[in-house]
Amino acid sequence: MHERLFDFRGTGLSYLWLFVWTWVLTLITFGLFFPWAFSAQQRWISEHTFVSNRQLAFHGTGFGFFWNWILIMALTIITCGLYMPWAFCRLKRWQTNNLFFADTAYQGS
Repeated sequence: MHERLFDFRGTGLSYLWLFVWTWVLTLITFGLFFPWAFSAQQRWISEHTFVSNRQLAFHGTGFGFFWNWILIMALTIITCGLYMPWAFCRLKRWQTNNLFFADTAYQGS
């Protein structure tokens, strides 16, 4: 048997509280809290994900994503949803640009 390259070690119970409070705040703020909710969820996912037994770390922040999120929402509304494929790519690009290995020195910007 060979070692798995990718391993996710999170559990539903440990994710439940994070899921509940982030979505409640997102709903209460009519979506404005989403960048912070998404960042918190990405941190949790990366903390429980291992690649070749190396833990991932997510260094994105809600504030760092906020103006991207405003732009995504505005362009999606203006284009009646046609911007969604580009919005998805913009979201994924921001997400992957903030993903590192936990054992690698992070130079925040």
